[in-house]
Amino acid sequence: MSLSMKYLFAVAVFAGTFEALSVWGNAPNLAGQIAAGAAALLFLGCATAMWARQSFAAASMIGVLLLIDVAGVPFYTKSSWLDWVLQLGFGAVGLVGIIAWVTLLRSRPGRRRSQLSAAQD
Repeated sequence: MSLSMKYLFAVAVFAGTFEALSVWGNAPNLAGQIAAGAAALLFLGCATAMWARQSFAAASMIGVLLLIDVAGVPFYTKSSWLDWVLQLGFGAVGLVGIIAWVTLLRSRPGRRRSQLSAAQD
């Protein structure tokens, strides 16, 4: 497992745990609880697939979920200083995961082979 995939795995476990805890602590209604629970299942399920099979598809799913979460940080309701700290901290961790995902995309072996074959033509 590459270093980028390890970072992405750690961020996915953190994000999945954070989403799972927000089901009980912060989701205001049933729809919010279902959305947070689904996000937690996706993060933790994809993290499991990354760990067990080094799945590139699971890593990409985590990257897309992190993009959605980080893009939504400015729109979350922040009613106290603790909300600000939690959301900015989650956004920073999400950015680390996105950077790891982009690094993983750039270092994918299939990508280099196609570039080499195109350069030789």
